[in-house]
Amino acid sequence: MYSSLPVFRLAILSGLLSLLVGGVAARRARSQSRLVAGSFAGVVLSGLVWAGGYAGYLLADPAESYALLRWLWLGAVPYISCWFVFILAYTGRDDLLTRPVLAVVAIEPVVVLAVALSTPAHELFVGSGTVGAIGEFAVLQPVPGPVFVFHQTYLFLLANAALLFLVWTLGDTDPAYHPQVLALLIAGSVPLFEPIQQLFDPSTAAIHGTPLLLSVAFTAILVGVVQYRLFDILPAARNRVLSTMEDGVVLVDEEGRIRIANTAARRQLSLPEPVIGQDAATVLPCGEDLLRFSEGELPDATMPTASPDSGSPRTDGGDGQLRPHPSGVELILDDGGEETHFIVSTEPVPVDTAFDGQLLVFRDITEQREQELEFQAVIEHTTDVVTIVDPEGRISYVSPSVESELSYTQLQLVGREITDLLYPDDAGSLTDDIESVSGTDETIHSQYRIKAGDDSWRMIETTVRGSRSSPTTDGVIITARDVTERLRNQQRRQVMNRVLRHDLRNDMNVVVGHAEILVEALDSERVRHAETIRQKASSLVDLGEKVRKIDQRLHGRDRELQEVDLSRIVEDEVRSVHQSYPETSIRTRIEGVSIWGDTLVRAAVENLIENAIEHNDHESPEIDVVVTETDDRVELVVSDNGPGIPEAERRVITAGIETPLEHISGLGLWLVKWIVEGMDGDFEIEDNEPRGSVVTLSFPTVAAAGDRSAEPIAGGSEDRPVEADQERTPIGTTTRSGSTH
Repeated sequence: MYSSLPVFRLAILSGLLSLLVGGVAARRARSQSRLVAGSFAGVVLSGLVWAGGYAGYLLADPAESYALLRWLWLGAVPYISCWFVFILAYTGRDDLLTRPVLAVVAIEPVVVLAVALSTPAHELFVGSGTVGAIGEFAVLQPVPGPVFVFHQTYLFLLANAALLFLVWTLGDTDPAYHPQVLALLIAGSVPLFEPIQQLFDPSTAAIHGTPLLLSVAFTAILVGVVQYRLFDILPAARNRVLSTMEDGVVLVDEEGRIRIANTAARRQLSLPEPVIGQDAATVLPCGEDLLRFSEGELPDATMPTASPDSGSPRTDGGDGQLRPHPSGVELILDDGGEETHFIVSTEPVPVDTAFDGQLLVFRDITEQREQELEFQAVIEHTTDVVTIVDPEGRISYVSPSVESELSYTQLQLVGREITDLLYPDDAGSLTDDIESVSGTDETIHSQYRIKAGDDSWRMIETTVRGSRSSPTTDGVIITARDVTERLRNQQRRQVMNRVLRHDLRNDMNVVVGHAEILVEALDSERVRHAETIRQKASSLVDLGEKVRKIDQRLHGRDRELQEVDLSRIVEDEVRSVHQSYPETSIRTRIEGVSIWGDTLVRAAVENLIENAIEHNDHESPEIDVVVTETDDRVELVVSDNGPGIPEAERRVITAGIETPLEHISGLGLWLVKWIVEGMDGDFEIEDNEPRGSVVTLSFPTVAAAGDRSAEPIAGGSEDRPVEADQERTPIGTTTRSGSTH
């Protein structure tokens, strides 16, 4: 068979080709796994030793042929085993190449090599032969032994198994990878010609060397590496990525046929099998509309909203519906009453694909939609207006409460730019808030002016939450509350407080001054009337001053709770009050305790003791002040022997609301109540025996309260009087909470 071939030159050519393939592949296969690179290096090295050993065998003296045949067998015996491992790794079946499997694959070539390299001590591999001719060379031609026959049979089966894996990959991969798989099919077919060659020329069977076939194999591999990017992108790697993706991926060519459909797409969309090569318009749900969408002929803004009657029939009997979505289109599949939702987007076909077309990516958002339905069920029963804004600032959802609160319908607002509704000076601030929280779980609190549906301007208090604060939404959540009336009430109170604290005080000071002049000028019969005027005017001045002090104490600054020595404060106030009212008997029992509160408790203690004395009608006022600690509370009890607090006033102070028929005559008790409640305390009034009142203030201990921050007192900011000359919070001012990621 070899008599007419330049076998020596072919052997040298095979060796050179193996060196060239090894050099080129070493550079191209750097990004591949160690198993792919290592097994291919074994193939190249085996081929090089095989070709070199064969060339040396041709040149050697027949009497010394066994020494060169050992080199030939050193390359030929492991060649197919290395090739089999390489094909498994290349086609993505490396999960089969466990350590036990690799050990089994290595056993055969190791044992056969041990037998072959120990020849001619025995005749298990080859036996003594005769001198014959291969072309122009006289060579030793040994006789095959039993181990050699077994080895040839084993290699034939192994080579066929490798070809089966290649054929399997050829039918299950992108046509772009077909040339490189075909190159490997050609190279892998070389060992199959050995048994055929031996049928025609048994005398050369034991040599097991075919330089011509090695040259063909390495030429095919070289073309695959250089021309078809054999090692740049492995089809198995790409198929593995597609098959493990949670999103469905369908590749449609220019003729509308499906060329790729990964496992997720086949399962989620219930695609028929076989699906490759099928018409996408027929097998995909809403196939014609999806193809038009992928080609850009059906913009999402003009697509009809899905309705029960707008579904497109599917080959599996289900119904499909489409509706617009900011990220593409939303596909809704109804299978026996159970809906599945997908966001469908398009991407261009990768450059390494053999044909033009589009990728359709199906992202399953069914769970998200179910959570959104629960979310909507909650927010649709709140009076606050809840709005979801996409990254472009468009309203994608608004709660039904917008109709009653801002006189808009949901249909009027969905799809509009939210900044179009705001006062021009406020629009930029809201845009900054949205950009700031987008992609985070931060929260920003703000106030903005918005134009309502009835063309009136309203003031809204907003909370802007980042898109990561709720996994059920696709955008920033804005919660808005109409605070127009609250703001107006605050402004009215500012004016009334200014009149009460400034204008009334100034005018009454004038009245007091003139009353004093009359007291000095009138005779004794009329001076009594002038003195009454002066006393009442002074009382009104004191009342205005008291209101001013209460406002300053309660709302003049932001307060944080801290550890306060209540015992020392009570002792100081008792001492001060006793100096002012020396005729009063004050008995005390004060334990050394501290509370978790605010220093304003001093004002509460002062007012409580003074009220017990000033409203006492007894000839000998008696006051008892007791400070004790029980469990996790500290109690301050002030009891007196006066007339007691009327039942009507006790009901008012307990309820916290005055009416035209029931109200308190002064402000002292209100001040005490507001201060105590602002420190998480309790305020109680009881009758004393036989007469008088018992007022108990209860506070948390330091140990029970821990390190906490004070809550807003007196009902929050909506109940807070504002000084007339106090700087007002500008529109658009924000406060931030949350954390940045």
